[in-house]
Amino acid sequence: MKKIFVICLTILVALNANAQRLNPVKWTFEAVKKSEKQYDIIFTANVEAPWHIYSQFVKKGPVPTSIVFKKNALVMVKGAAKEIGSLEKHFDKNFGAEIAYFSNKVQFVQTVNLKAVVKTSVSGEIQYMVCNDERCLPPTKVPFELAIQ
Repeated sequence: MKKIFVICLTILVALNANAQRLNPVKWTFEAVKKSEKQYDIIFTANVEAPWHIYSQFVKKGPVPTSIVFKKNALVMVKGAAKEIGSLEKHFDKNFGAEIAYFSNKVQFVQTVNLKAVVKTSVSGEIQYMVCNDERCLPPTKVPFELAIQ
């Protein structure tokens, strides 16, 4: 009976340890009306210290942040998303390149235009990667969907 209890307890502890996956980035999404047919879609990443998230414009090294919109015939995505935050640039010997990233908080602001004044939605996913001074986490994808009215 003791052996069964110990085995069950060991399995339970192992499952619990595996369930505690690191997630140092909390995302929020918001649609802000700029004019009758234009909206800013704001993706806010709150990043726990000591982690940092990479810019969209990283050329070499880690996976850059990217925003992919699902096709919607009523919505046109205008240009690249703007990055609002304190951009840091450092030479990273692990990647052999100068790397641009954000700590604490960054907003990615994407302007979209409606083809007609209608209720619709924008959806898609953000892919990003975070690292600290000791390690990097695998790239993560986060889906989003926002109503536009």
